[in-house]
Amino acid sequence: MKFLEENLLDHLQRPEFVDLYSSLRRRSYPKGAFICQPDKAENQVFIVARGRARVFLGYEDKEFNIGILSKGDIYSTHTRAFVQSLEEIEVLAADIDTFRRKMLDDPEVAKAMVGILGSMLKNSFAIIEGLAFKDVNSRLIGLLADEARRHGAPAEGGGVVVKIDLSVEQLALLVGSTRQTVSKFLNELIQKGLIERLERGRFFIPDVAALESAGDSRSP
Repeated sequence: MKFLEENLLDHLQRPEFVDLYSSLRRRSYPKGAFICQPDKAENQVFIVARGRARVFLGYEDKEFNIGILSKGDIYSTHTRAFVQSLEEIEVLAADIDTFRRKMLDDPEVAKAMVGILGSMLKNSFAIIEGLAFKDVNSRLIGLLADEARRHGAPAEGGGVVVKIDLSVEQLALLVGSTRQTVSKFLNELIQKGLIERLERGRFFIPDVAALESAGDSRSP
């Protein structure tokens, strides 16, 4: 569900990015705040410095979740999507014209950004594919496994501890389901020994590959 393989903040520490980095302005938002909405005129590019936000499309009372932005991810406010903080968040932002000008002024910056945008496109298609062709349980397993591989901490004796820090309702929004269905599937995974709930939003996964295999076996 994450957009980038790379952490863009790491790239910005390189000497060729010094001018671009200096043009970014730090902004903070509380939990539940909208960083951008489709009906707002602001046209900016921002990079997540701390915290997480969900990206989703909304129409009347329906929502379609696209993914999670976390530290190092880049996004633009001029899409048709909503971006809402899942926790207190801090971003580095610049108006689109300034960002574009900095890219054009330095070929190395432009080259790096093309690679990053390509990675975003690849991961966006993977997200769409998962939503279109996988069932809810497979999408939930994919989310847990992805978080484990990216952010999991090795546990003593094997396995991985992953802190997702999202409520069941938030997980349900991210996989396009209901809280009741996601709660049911989580309990099934616990009963099968594929995950262990340590506390709210924190899980132990004894074998990430086995968890992923369980999700693959459910895909059409």
